[in-house]
Amino acid sequence: MLRILTFLILVAFVWWRVQRYLHNRRLRRQGIEIPEQKGPRAVTLLAGLMLAVYGGYMLWHLFGTVSQGP
Repeated sequence: MLRILTFLILVAFVWWRVQRYLHNRRLRRQGIEIPEQKGPRAVTLLAGLMLAVYGGYMLWHLFGTVSQGP
């Protein structure tokens, strides 16, 4: 299940980046200046999301194992 979730997150990230690139390219072609992006970079957001997903999975697995007992 985690593999599928990881794959979906990566596909959504790539789709978002491609869409953003095409949008910026269209604006540049029209002669509109694109301001530099402020805030966290996209790869930083992806890394944080992946850490949260894997951390949540590890906690879920740990507490599921502990609650079952020996």
